[in-house]
Amino acid sequence: MGSDPVGARGERPQVESAILPWQAVPGACTEPGNRMVVEQAGQVAGAGEGYRRDIDGLRGVAVLAVVLYHLDPGLLPGGYTGVDVFFVISGFLITRIIAAGQAAGTFSFRDFYLRRVRRILPVLLVVVAATLLTGALVLLPADLESLARSAAWSLAAAANLHFWLQPDGGYFADASAEQPLLHLWSLGVEEQFYLLWPALLVFLLARGGRGAAAWASLALVVASFAWAEAINDTDPRAAFYLLPARAGELLLGALLALRGRSLASPARVGWAAEGLALAGLAALAWSFWRLDHDHAFPGLWALVPTAGAVLLIHAGGAGSRLVAAVLGGRALVAVGLVSYSIYLWHWPVLAYIRYFSGDVGLVAGAVSVGVIALLSVASYSWVERPARRWRPAPRAQLGWLYLFPAGAIALLALALVQTQGLKDAIEGAPRFQEGLARIDAEARPALAFDINCQLSAHDPARLDDPRCLVGGGTEAGILLAGDSNAAQLVGLFEVLSARTGLPVRNLSHSVCPPLFQGSYSFPPYKAGCDAFRPFLAEVLASGRFHTVVLGASWRHYAREPSFRADLEATLDALGSAGLRVFLVGSIPHHPGFNRHCERRGLRLGWVDCSGRLQGPDEGEPEWNRWLAEAASRRSGVHYLSTHALLCAQGVCRPVVAGELAYFDAGHLSMDGSRALGRELLGREELADWLEVFGADRSRAP
Repeated sequence: MGSDPVGARGERPQVESAILPWQAVPGACTEPGNRMVVEQAGQVAGAGEGYRRDIDGLRGVAVLAVVLYHLDPGLLPGGYTGVDVFFVISGFLITRIIAAGQAAGTFSFRDFYLRRVRRILPVLLVVVAATLLTGALVLLPADLESLARSAAWSLAAAANLHFWLQPDGGYFADASAEQPLLHLWSLGVEEQFYLLWPALLVFLLARGGRGAAAWASLALVVASFAWAEAINDTDPRAAFYLLPARAGELLLGALLALRGRSLASPARVGWAAEGLALAGLAALAWSFWRLDHDHAFPGLWALVPTAGAVLLIHAGGAGSRLVAAVLGGRALVAVGLVSYSIYLWHWPVLAYIRYFSGDVGLVAGAVSVGVIALLSVASYSWVERPARRWRPAPRAQLGWLYLFPAGAIALLALALVQTQGLKDAIEGAPRFQEGLARIDAEARPALAFDINCQLSAHDPARLDDPRCLVGGGTEAGILLAGDSNAAQLVGLFEVLSARTGLPVRNLSHSVCPPLFQGSYSFPPYKAGCDAFRPFLAEVLASGRFHTVVLGASWRHYAREPSFRADLEATLDALGSAGLRVFLVGSIPHHPGFNRHCERRGLRLGWVDCSGRLQGPDEGEPEWNRWLAEAASRRSGVHYLSTHALLCAQGVCRPVVAGELAYFDAGHLSMDGSRALGRELLGREELADWLEVFGADRSRAP
């Protein structure tokens, strides 16, 4: 199981939030047409409600959750749900603005959208320009071209469509955490919502009042959540990136805004409000700590954080003392005021750190937090606030705040795309070409070789393909099967086959464990996997093979509650068929490994990759111990470990005989697999691995 495509169930896209500044300063809910511009906390807005400190505090909580998650998902596994909190807040605030303006007869589409331009675009354009210019100085051509394309789509309020349409680059997709403008996908979702919802809301209010608008909102909420849930398994990328699957979260906020003119009537103040507040806080806390990336998201799970946000906004408007105490504190409100800038800056900073270091460690994390804070305060003070207060003629606002700067950035992006990310200028140097050829030769995955029969879609005919026979000959009694973690062993068995003179046939399927029961994998591999697993069971029961070697990314499949039972059932079935079974444990995982590090170092000589080439030896992981235990309880089942070959003296390294052996954090390259096989020839562990060929030794030449 390799690096999963963006949006895959096992590794969900890195989650951002469009933290739009609808309430970036007190009174952000007040339209110019309402004749009252609120600048001080506590003043009453023209919309009929005072400044809500608790909403800024809620925004502060949400942005902190998102940043913590992006620093290290282990700090707050469900911190990505902060995006859903922001969607609710945004839907609530703009709906309240429009409904109040309509009721007063002062709403103007022109004023509404000019206000959006002043609030959203200036700092966004600064961040996009700064990110693009930084990329031109440090990124490799392919990465720079990709960044330029994402910048262009972002300028058109369509970043989410770009990342939805963007091909994943194959099975070993580049880490989404290194795409500096990935976070703008959620900004695209909100901007598209703002283009559609105001006109529909005004129409509904004019025809049927708040009641009709509320019922329509409810119907759309149900449809949106239902659609997201329905496509989570079949098209998770669409569920993640597209407005129809996310609109329900914004419309929950809209529904709250439409349910009544005032949330703070005396009848609603009291224990009921405190109960709602407590329930809302519990829902958010549970979401932040429990909704990790293994949950299908969005869809029904998104109801937990969004319902929590709705309850807190409702309770805060009803005068809840708990909400005021928890969300109205000065520190949280201050963070909420700057949250739009924090959001825009935090992701590019972290993406560039990961681009060159592979991981955000303690020191890099502390430095990045300081840089994010500095940039955020600076852009809030010198870009956001001045732009909000600038009031020239409408055409001048549109031109100077969007058209002219966006046009300049678009021209830069176009130039970078046309030059393929300055490809000739960067890669033309002989030193670069020589280094690139060396690195590429060393780092090819098993997937790049015909001898490796790893499928991404089930094809029964490949079982008889002569290219799938390792070690020559016309047939083999040994089958190497599993997912990409089995395929990575082809080079190793090539060496062992040469030693014994006995062939091995291999057949594997991406993101597909060699287990005969249970539900595993995810689109686009799930359909093929669901066909491959019963096919594998049928082949192994047919008597064609007497030995099977099973390899897989056990660490991923072990997350399923039924994994151990499914493993036991598979081993029992293989034993009943009379097969000798060898379970190969997962190789040591190196989360900080980055196969592109040396290539990036060709452009910037100061990049040091050595720190990524080792990790602490924590012993055999739990899932490998499960395999060993299951094997020990059965005759004819054996466990094979690579741990001692890749770990020594308390350290594990993705290196064999002084050469880089890994392709990515959890896979050997083909050269690395062969090197591991050669390493085995001189080790005491060789006898265990040669047992695979035991039943065929009498036929050896």
